[in-house]
Amino acid sequence: MRDLIPVTAIEPGETVRYVARPGLRGLPAGSGVALAFAGAQLLLFAFFLWAIWWPMPTRTGGWVFSISLTIGLIVLAAGMIWVMVRGNLPLAIGVARAPFIRLTVTDRRVIWSLPWHREPLMEIGCERIRGGVLGAVDGRGWGNAAILLVPGDYAGDADGFVHVDRLPDAAGFVEALRRLR
Repeated sequence: MRDLIPVTAIEPGETVRYVARPGLRGLPAGSGVALAFAGAQLLLFAFFLWAIWWPMPTRTGGWVFSISLTIGLIVLAAGMIWVMVRGNLPLAIGVARAPFIRLTVTDRRVIWSLPWHREPLMEIGCERIRGGVLGAVDGRGWGNAAILLVPGDYAGDADGFVHVDRLPDAAGFVEALRRLR
């Protein structure tokens, strides 16, 4: 399991107790619907490109028309993406990273990391963790869990939890939290 996480993330003498890579299941709830709508928009974009370029222009006026409409369509699409993302860039980056995040529990801390970053995205030391809570689990062991933090910890929600959804072996995650020093 040590090979699955960046070398700099694990200190010498630290024992890995749990590693999860949820993949596409790590996407926030509702992402599937958003991706379906984005896919429909991509199909519409492709249809418009087909309509602009079929049949292939043969005269200069046709080329000017097709190229200018294609540029206009690309500018319009880029503008729409900019309007949607500009105020929510951290959220968009978080959603894009979600399938690649690796959650690791060692004997000293909990680490969120990405394969292409040498340093962890976030880590919570064992001195800040009081335990874990297991939520609903399906027949294959995938489920929800939460890390219970010490009162007043800034990383938790109003109740002091860090919620982790759709984990493989959620019970193993909670057990690894229980065994923190």
